[in-house]
Amino acid sequence: MKSSKKSSTKTNKPTDSKTPPPLGIITNPYAGKNASHSHRAKELGRIIGPYGWVRESRNLDQLKSILYDFAAHKVPYVVCDGGDGTVHWIINTYLEVLGDIPLDEIEASLPIFIPTNGGTIDFLAKKVGSSGGTIKILRKLKKLFDAETLPQVTSLRTFMMEGRYTQKLHGEAYRKLAFSGALAGFAQKFFNKYYESGKPSINTVIEVITKTFTSTAFKGSWFEGYVPKDVASYSNEIFDPVQIDVVIDGKSVPYERINTLNVGSIAIEIKSLIKLFARADQDQKLHMHVGYLEPFEVFANLPNLFAGNDYTGKELIQTTANTIEIVSREKEGLNPCLDGELFTGMETMNITVGPHIRFMGVRGV
Repeated sequence: MKSSKKSSTKTNKPTDSKTPPPLGIITNPYAGKNASHSHRAKELGRIIGPYGWVRESRNLDQLKSILYDFAAHKVPYVVCDGGDGTVHWIINTYLEVLGDIPLDEIEASLPIFIPTNGGTIDFLAKKVGSSGGTIKILRKLKKLFDAETLPQVTSLRTFMMEGRYTQKLHGEAYRKLAFSGALAGFAQKFFNKYYESGKPSINTVIEVITKTFTSTAFKGSWFEGYVPKDVASYSNEIFDPVQIDVVIDGKSVPYERINTLNVGSIAIEIKSLIKLFARADQDQKLHMHVGYLEPFEVFANLPNLFAGNDYTGKELIQTTANTIEIVSREKEGLNPCLDGELFTGMETMNITVGPHIRFMGVRGV
């Protein structure tokens, strides 16, 4: 079985100037890829014509206001001008707009989202078949609406993560939906390093892996004193364990030291290079792994990472689950990367299988 569900969809043309258009398009004019296009909203509006409302969102308050307006007018499709992080924020802000809604009503209450392959990773766009960037996708959408036909809708399973931030962040509660999470350990630290680059890319992935390997290779050797300090300590930053308690479907993880903790609700690919969470699609659950991997075990698992196979390790649990409970014993809490977005100061995480979210993949021309 696969984790995605597909269904056909029909178009609806706006009949007059008062009728809400079928598309709501959200763009951030200050995003990296848009910064050089001062008139991006006008350009997108010109392309899509009467089929869409284009709205600029410079911050989360503006985004919430836009989504309140879309919800009030029951705009059925939302185009996300950005990457996976943009989709993540739009979905979760829409969740706030919906308020205290039951879990089984979320899928039907949210619009259908159209990702635009405009970020640094774009596993969601790849998963649902979007390609070409926002401008090409809008041109294709206009043709599809003119012809009154649209691609099938694909439903992707999420995970729901609820918990509290640390006391430093006033112990506030949070509730988030996501598809992929590097929650703690070297994968989470990898993303920190990845986003330290001004323009992260596949070259950044290779650079971080190379620096980590070099640091590990020279650590404790005669050559260590001749290696720059920032390089020599690089692997420590990546591989040092964190203090956390983890319970999977009611069973405690027995390991005292943990340097890897990741979870995904769907199988994903990053830059056609890294393949993760294959079991999520197979078992219709959350695919997760937790434990401690020695540096040599991490490098030995790189072929599995590239092939999408299970990892191996003496102190590693890799399984599928319905529930995962996590409590951080770190003073600063945990700083997970969810769908490519970095968060800080989470003290507790209660993770469950979440609702499906509907997407429409469009191949731009």
